[in-house]
Amino acid sequence: MSQSWEIRQYTADEEAQACELATRLGLFPAMGHLLVARGIRTYEEAQSFFSPRLEELHDPFAMEDMQVAVERLNKAIEQREHILIYGDYDVDGTTAVALLYRYLRAQCLPEEYLHYYIPDRYDDGYGITLQGIDYARQLGVSLIISVDTGIKAFEEITYAREHGMDFIVCDHHTPDDSLPPATAILNPKRHDNHYPFTELSGCGVAFKLVQGLASHRDLPFESLLPLLELLVLSIAQDRVSILGENRIFISHGLQLINSHPSVAITYLMRLGKIQPGRVDMASIYYELGPRINAAGRMAHGAESVKLLIAEDAATAEAQSQILDEYNRQRQELDQQVTREAIALVESDPQLQKQRLIILYRPEWNKGVMGIVAARLADRFHRPVLILSHSTGDFLAGSGRSAGGFDLYQAIQACSDCLENFGGHIFAAGLTIREDRLPEFMRRIQEYADGVEQATSQPFTPTLQIDAELKPSEVSRTLLRQVEMLYPFGTDNERPIFMTRSMRDAGGTRAVGKALQHLSLRMTDSYQRIRPLHGFALGLARYAPEIIRHNAFALCFELEENNFYPQSFLQLRVKDLCLESELSERLKDR
Repeated sequence: MSQSWEIRQYTADEEAQACELATRLGLFPAMGHLLVARGIRTYEEAQSFFSPRLEELHDPFAMEDMQVAVERLNKAIEQREHILIYGDYDVDGTTAVALLYRYLRAQCLPEEYLHYYIPDRYDDGYGITLQGIDYARQLGVSLIISVDTGIKAFEEITYAREHGMDFIVCDHHTPDDSLPPATAILNPKRHDNHYPFTELSGCGVAFKLVQGLASHRDLPFESLLPLLELLVLSIAQDRVSILGENRIFISHGLQLINSHPSVAITYLMRLGKIQPGRVDMASIYYELGPRINAAGRMAHGAESVKLLIAEDAATAEAQSQILDEYNRQRQELDQQVTREAIALVESDPQLQKQRLIILYRPEWNKGVMGIVAARLADRFHRPVLILSHSTGDFLAGSGRSAGGFDLYQAIQACSDCLENFGGHIFAAGLTIREDRLPEFMRRIQEYADGVEQATSQPFTPTLQIDAELKPSEVSRTLLRQVEMLYPFGTDNERPIFMTRSMRDAGGTRAVGKALQHLSLRMTDSYQRIRPLHGFALGLARYAPEIIRHNAFALCFELEENNFYPQSFLQLRVKDLCLESELSERLKDR
């Protein structure tokens, strides 16, 4: 399916700001536009963006209920109360549990007073459960701190308080209009909140709690620094924004992982074959994060917490091996379920016409639903919901969005059909009774159809282009400037550029075992620039036209090719078309 191309548009004021930034900073004009697109308007903001400083972290007490939360937690520490840290089973939840546990163990409380609970994905389901609270009762717990969960746990928090347990909620998911009856609720998305940054991860909210505690107890800020490695994992894997405060966390956290990783991260790095000092966002996305996630998907998330709080090499090595095996099993299972799900869609013309794909098979494993939904959303360029049997009469589902469709809002519009749901615009989860599934499917499809009609835009793939470049601007100097934006992630993706009127410079050819890819050697139409190299996956069909010297346009990311003895600038081509097709590709132009 051909993609349409959409070049980001700027207002007159933004154009002026971009020009001024590029001039003052001595950067290419495109860099000024990239900074403005990231909310940067002044020279000082740009300097802060390029060199994030821990001193610029926000005051934790600017968050609603922080004073109450810190005082209640400090009281529990002073009076040697038993504390239970209750988290979710994904990377964000398990790192948040580990962060609180590690800090309290190191600075405040003997380990005998600290406990944690991760719900079982299959027996407990999602969120705070009565089983978990009963577990806390058995331990004599008087304070429960939930992390990455709890914002909708009205019944469960009421139950805990009826049994003499106070509750502090640390969550980052969107709350309802009313809040549960907790002692304190820390959530930057609260409607009454004035905290300057709303996009913290669940682990990030937990960090703000210990930051506030450290301030209250006059503990040095440096005591918090070892926790930054956990924040990096949560921010990267939960795909929250890496602008604002998260950029500070992740920049310094990456430095920590690459210089002084904990024993737990060290053993995970070995299994992922990551060299010391070479951890980047890609290695977190594809090596470290999936291994931590795998325990909650295949067995129990508590196995991940055991690793992340490990203090000795023997425990860390054993637990990392356990997670590695779970990850291997998860890879096999998600590949199998993905094949089955794709086959269902491709064999059903009715499914192929739907604006939102919903698939249900009772035998599918709950632990891989989100992964499968993401794969199908990428393949079919539409939002996808995958459901399987959970317990009793209940089904569990995970969804991923595509094409800018707000999946959370769509699910929320049908919430009366559901037992539980949560998430955000790009990803969501839900629990539903099996007998309500037909009505839910009908209504959410109607909602998706209505969105398409209201916007007059079908859910077709659109490639977002950050800036158009002249061929002469494509250079190693620009690449070095682009790398100043690192680390890349949500809201700060690696920029995609477009250039037009390119021609073969000799050497363009189809490559790959099936000759399906395209290796490009190209120059501008007037041959005024040195030949550029590019690589385009799956686009070899353009080779004959390009070799005949037909002009073409392409969208690309800039990268350094270090495979050969002498490195060189390479364009990682995201899409390509002949110049004669360009007007059809460009969206709203």
